[in-house]
Amino acid sequence: MSAGKKLVHQLLDNQALAVDPQYSVWLSASAGTGKTQVLSARVLRLLLRKDVTPSQILCLTFTKAGAAEMATRVNEVLATWVRMSPTELGADLKAIGAGLDDDTRERARTLFASVLDCPGGGLRIDTIHAFSQWLLAAFPEEAGLMAGTRPIEDRDRDLLAHQVLAAMLVDWQDQGEEALLEGLALISIRMGPDGARKWLMRCANARDLWIGPGAWQEPLEPRVRQSLGLSADADPATVAALCRDDVFEVGGLRKCLAALDAWDTKTGREGADAIRFWLSLEPEGRLDKIDSFFGTIMNKDGSDKQAIAKRDPEYPTYIDGVRQSITAVLRQKTLLELVDILTPALRVGRRFALCWDDAKAREGFIDFDDQIRQAAALLARSDMAEWIRYKLDRQFDHILIDEAQDTNAEQWSIIHALTGDFFTGTGQRGDKLRTLFVVGDYKQAIFGFQGTSPKNFQDNQVRLARIMGEARANAVQLRERTSVRDLVSLGLGRSYRTAQKVLDFVDESIDAIGFEQFGLGRHPGGHSGKDRPGEVVLWKPVGAEAGSTSVEADGDDGESWLSEPERRMANQIARQVKSWLDNGYPLVKDSKRNAGPGDIMVLVRRRRELAGLIVAQLYAAGVPV
Repeated sequence: MSAGKKLVHQLLDNQALAVDPQYSVWLSASAGTGKTQVLSARVLRLLLRKDVTPSQILCLTFTKAGAAEMATRVNEVLATWVRMSPTELGADLKAIGAGLDDDTRERARTLFASVLDCPGGGLRIDTIHAFSQWLLAAFPEEAGLMAGTRPIEDRDRDLLAHQVLAAMLVDWQDQGEEALLEGLALISIRMGPDGARKWLMRCANARDLWIGPGAWQEPLEPRVRQSLGLSADADPATVAALCRDDVFEVGGLRKCLAALDAWDTKTGREGADAIRFWLSLEPEGRLDKIDSFFGTIMNKDGSDKQAIAKRDPEYPTYIDGVRQSITAVLRQKTLLELVDILTPALRVGRRFALCWDDAKAREGFIDFDDQIRQAAALLARSDMAEWIRYKLDRQFDHILIDEAQDTNAEQWSIIHALTGDFFTGTGQRGDKLRTLFVVGDYKQAIFGFQGTSPKNFQDNQVRLARIMGEARANAVQLRERTSVRDLVSLGLGRSYRTAQKVLDFVDESIDAIGFEQFGLGRHPGGHSGKDRPGEVVLWKPVGAEAGSTSVEADGDDGESWLSEPERRMANQIARQVKSWLDNGYPLVKDSKRNAGPGDIMVLVRRRRELAGLIVAQLYAAGVPV
């Protein structure tokens, strides 16, 4: 830590309200609004309470970097408070809204030692996966884990997946499972080698589909049909039945025929002939020729032919009814074709998933999803709750969740299990303070990262608000003492590092998309930023060129695959950044200072092979990263 570095900053407006430890808070915080400062201050305010010990606090973040940053911030502050002058300590306490009395000052100076003496060596600040891993390691027998079970690493995952697939292929060949072999071949042709591997692993990760209550069993086809909205026994004959005279809009079709006959032109005759031919067929033949109406009685895109509409004003009405029947037939036909694509793909994926689950158990591996699932199951067991608290020598009464928009349904199950008795039953009775602090950015939830969604983000806020509201109302009605209060929803909309022009673009984007699509029940209002130059530039997306395929990326293991568009994207970014540095790119109009390497940040949706390739291309171009 550099000399004179200020660690605690003055909290403003909703920042100050959010750190009050007496309330459970749901905080929507945009980038640059001081979210991490607020989160750290919330922990400090909790620690300053006489009725809170470090072992009662659990902080869950989404990334290891986030957990490390938060732990560093809190520990650095506590370390400086030990020997800080009374004036400086008072300024820090005032900045975060804490009391300035002698007891609070004295407690602040002892917190660093208290945290170090906490069971486990400090505050529990973890990713949800790390917390789950820690919990399962403490209770392997109770969680049903075999001795020696260990988290699976990326390299182990790749090797095991290769072994499982190879063993499956040999087994299918030996047993003459032609349908499965053909299904895998179709997946590879349709998705490419990389896509096929990703599909199999997606199926493996969807464990609940194949194992447990309600699991999908062979034959899969009826369930696939039902999932797509078809009847379980739907087949081509079912779809062809929609072309029968008593189902299809034949009356309107015959009126179209009369109008086209009266229109003595080449287009009119072609349309009339198409209708007569179609009407002469049996339902199965009609289904096969349903596409013949496009380009004859309608335009190829399904729109009305304006020439005939001008001649016969009733024609649009006739053709509209016919078009609705055609659409219904084509929809059912397309869904049935999709069944033929999905069924073999799911059959292969299911077999791989079952083999993958067996292989993990055999090798003693447990992956991230397994950890979340088994930790949630362990915490949900009421008969284990007291035993867990006793053995761990700590009880979490204050839980803080960072990056909540990145928390999916399975991870929320951990949080709900931990807070299950916070606001209900014996957990909410008396004066014992138990709180939950959740911070996230609803705008980032829209990307659906690893199963997250705006609806998921909003639903959990509504769920917690309802539970706390009901608990408080019940206590009041029964005249019981309770510390439960309504969930406080706050927002941090002022960015201290982002230009207003950039945030104006954000606001306009939200308006264009619709705030409902972000899982919001009302408009979030505008965002405020710094009054300084800024701009948003949309780069032209890189698409696949005709005939392009997935290309094996350079590498020693030959296992990394990247699509050709991704490779071109990385090359374009490297060339553009290199051009900025070589030719100059002013950060502000008419400014003499050009952008340097430290001024440029490349954001990717997922830190996977593409991110590594971008870094490699930048290095190759001589750009320091």
